[in-house]
Amino acid sequence: MQHETKDERNEKKALGYKHEWTDTGGHSHRVIFDKKTLERPQTTWKALTFVAALGLLVGGVAILTAPRGKDGGRLPLAPTNARPDFTLTATLRNLTTERPVALTAGWGDEFFLADRGGVGLYRVDGERLQYWRGAEGDAPTALTFIADETSEKNGALLIAYPERIDAIYFATDRVVNDAASTENKAVADDGEKKKIADGAESASSRTAQNAALGEPTTILTIPGASVAAIAATTELLFVGDFNADRIWRYSWRTLDALRDAEKKETPPDCEIGAPDGGLLYPGFRPATEPYMSVVYSPTTNEIVVANSGLFRVDCFNVDSGVWNAASSWVKTPGMERAFAGAANPVALVVSPNGWIATAEAGKIDVATGKKSPLQIFDAKSGNWVAEILVGAPSENETRVASPIGLALSEDGRRIFALKSNGEVEIYANR
Repeated sequence: MQHETKDERNEKKALGYKHEWTDTGGHSHRVIFDKKTLERPQTTWKALTFVAALGLLVGGVAILTAPRGKDGGRLPLAPTNARPDFTLTATLRNLTTERPVALTAGWGDEFFLADRGGVGLYRVDGERLQYWRGAEGDAPTALTFIADETSEKNGALLIAYPERIDAIYFATDRVVNDAASTENKAVADDGEKKKIADGAESASSRTAQNAALGEPTTILTIPGASVAAIAATTELLFVGDFNADRIWRYSWRTLDALRDAEKKETPPDCEIGAPDGGLLYPGFRPATEPYMSVVYSPTTNEIVVANSGLFRVDCFNVDSGVWNAASSWVKTPGMERAFAGAANPVALVVSPNGWIATAEAGKIDVATGKKSPLQIFDAKSGNWVAEILVGAPSENETRVASPIGLALSEDGRRIFALKSNGEVEIYANR
């Protein structure tokens, strides 16, 4: 029996006698050429072209026929307009006897509103569904709600206080009929759905009403801080500290390890917002105490902040914490619809469709023709996209109170704005 020498084996490998690959569907393929084929260039090119075409065809079929989950692991999001066109649909007044300080969107048509006495769950029509009262003199400063099917923290409401963060966890198996929630207030209790109005379309969404899995619990303490903003990803928590002009990053794994600890203190694993001379970044300088705005953009995997003291919108990579100049932008001379208030933007929301809505500080007299405090910009370039027309001034007010907090609904169709006078305005994308 004749055996191949090492040189012959190397020659076959070099000449490409055998080509093997595995396509996206997990199928193995192998093509073998003989030496005569390789000695004829024209034949070789034809063979290689055939192999490439075959690979593309098989791979494409595998992609198109590969099994998929019903919704890809996430709740389906309704499509939004390429150009956002929001209009005011509701102005909610006197929601609480305490002064509101923060809000965040919940599931479906629900939102959470924090006042100086605690946190309430509301519907978009203003009905309060539940209320969690805090300790006397213990006022929240910021809220965020995690509605992400891919996250173990899905259904967690994070409540910030000056030196700590609490969490309320909600069951994800409670549903409400959307038509009933706004028309008949019919809630699905323990899986039993009540009757809805005749002719109303039936579409279910989750609800946090009566779904809390316990009382608020402290997950992190930061002595000496002035926590004014929070944001979260599937693996990380971001905390905006007004005292330090910094955003601290924590791993959920680290925080979960503190669950049974007497002290909930741990150092952050990353500092975000420090000036960087090498990148010509001036630093994070929020100007309107105690308000900050820090949001997560899953589309770009960045943390986006309202750098109000410098009239900027800044973006930082989630993994490295490094400032991204390409995604950040600042007020410039001649910029259409540039920020016009005293310290802007004070709040923002980021859409997966590539736009950012910002809220300006200070009251604006709309009657004089000045711009609305709510503007929409392109997230990448900073170019102005649209204006959101606000409602009329409230009774005994001559100017429109500016928003101090913004939130975007799960599907991107609603913007919730908390105004400095305590009102909540709701805008819908037409």
